[in-house]
Amino acid sequence: MQDHKAIKIIPLGGLGGIGKNITLFEYRNEIIIIDCGIMFPTEEMPGIDYIIPDFSYIRKNKSKVKGILVTHGHEDHIGAIPYLLQEISAPIYATKLTIGLIQSRLEEIPPKKDPEFIEIEPRDQRQIGCFKVEFIKVNHSIIGGVGLALQTDIGTIIHTGDFKIDFSPVDGDVTDIFRFADYGEKGVLLLMSDSTNAEREGFTKSESVLIDKLTDIFASANGRIIVATFASNIHRIQQVMDVAQRYNRRIVISGLTMQKNVEIANSLGYLNYRDDLIIDISKAGSLPNKKLVIIGTGSQGEPMSALYRMAYGTHRHFFAEKGDTVIITASVIPGNERMVTNVVNSLMKMGAEVYYDQDDDIHVSGHGSSKELKLMIAVTKPKFFMPIHGEFRHLKAHSEIAESLNIKTSRIMIADNGDVLELTAKSFKKVDSIELSQIYVDGKEIGDIESNVIKDRHAMSSDGILFVAIVVSGGMLMREPDVFSRGFLGNKEEKIVELIKRDLNEKVKKLLAERNSTNDILASLKKGLKNHVYKLTKRNPLIIVEILEV
Repeated sequence: MQDHKAIKIIPLGGLGGIGKNITLFEYRNEIIIIDCGIMFPTEEMPGIDYIIPDFSYIRKNKSKVKGILVTHGHEDHIGAIPYLLQEISAPIYATKLTIGLIQSRLEEIPPKKDPEFIEIEPRDQRQIGCFKVEFIKVNHSIIGGVGLALQTDIGTIIHTGDFKIDFSPVDGDVTDIFRFADYGEKGVLLLMSDSTNAEREGFTKSESVLIDKLTDIFASANGRIIVATFASNIHRIQQVMDVAQRYNRRIVISGLTMQKNVEIANSLGYLNYRDDLIIDISKAGSLPNKKLVIIGTGSQGEPMSALYRMAYGTHRHFFAEKGDTVIITASVIPGNERMVTNVVNSLMKMGAEVYYDQDDDIHVSGHGSSKELKLMIAVTKPKFFMPIHGEFRHLKAHSEIAESLNIKTSRIMIADNGDVLELTAKSFKKVDSIELSQIYVDGKEIGDIESNVIKDRHAMSSDGILFVAIVVSGGMLMREPDVFSRGFLGNKEEKIVELIKRDLNEKVKKLLAERNSTNDILASLKKGLKNHVYKLTKRNPLIIVEILEV
């Protein structure tokens, strides 16, 4: 039974990598959940759409869940909410735009029961179970970002969410350092802080610096301008709209997610533009290139994105060409470097001029750098510190920043996903761990990343496939086994196939003579064939054996 003077903190994602952010806070038999996001797959996950958290612990304790608190509307913080709502029902607390983005996701995967949305604004306070929560304004690369102050009778936990300290944000609404400092004066038991840019020195540049760079690019461009950005970066989209209006260009929005988010932001009053600025994609051909701007997704080289399809000539309406100016206004998420480089190379081969991550002022991060992280620690003055949101190197760098501000190493927790942490007024320690699976989403299928489906895909992608068909009747082999291969055998195919057929012929006849069952024959053939094929080729293709009885 849990100590009633201890809070359990269980990160189910967000540590050791970028994405899949979700943390549980359990106190007095009540749980609140902060964020519930997805992680995009790596090249080692062929065919997978994205990864979601393992909800096993939540499923077992769903009666304890009192609320889902969402810090902002990025996919790595909201993308898995539709799947969570298949498991539990709990009110969702979020700002206006974040709610709009979540509702849009729920249209694709409707929950079993319509959730209760509770719209909050910065400095709102809510009693959620035994937690008193204040939502605190933070700057980020999306509108409506908040940090959280979780107040309990044993102390206050500050969760920063994703944040930076921008002194001149596009909307003029700065991070509410005063509230964080006020909690610091009263006493903060634990600070959990965004670590993404912990390795970067100084301050992160203001979002507002981008407008000058965009203006320079628009002024010198003579053809179409193609802008790739995150669909959720409404401030960035507004900046592109402002400059497009200044240079009398019309805008086409390419991509369903981008169109949806622009519609949501516009309906909520977060975008401001002339009625005739955005035109339908079907009318783009009637405008001269120098009057057109295309805004779409693809800043991470995603294969289904608008920019990717334009780069490789598979877009229904546009393809990149000489004279185009392409602006990729986002930094590369770790793991996506190769995909982005491939897209940039393809665009340049087609004659486009490309501005991307290596260009100064073409993108500014939404995450605070080392001096902002220092400032957050300095004003909150926590007793204990836990870096969150980042790969291990980011968490480690952030812990060193905390140490430089005289927080003892014994009071700093670098945790792993699945760790069960216990926080009291006097201690912060790991007491247990939960075994977590990597859960993939592939179309409508949801499963464990370690499943045979993924293993088979790996085998096919690396060593190809070998298919064997055997026809038997009345316990007799009717003809020589058929052997087919794809992506496996090269120039020596005929010779190797004959050796495989000869070996199979002998083994099948022997197994049939011994009156083995069909299942036993299949198992024996697969095992023997795997060993035989490896001896012949030094490769391990995916092997499929079918026995047809006639």
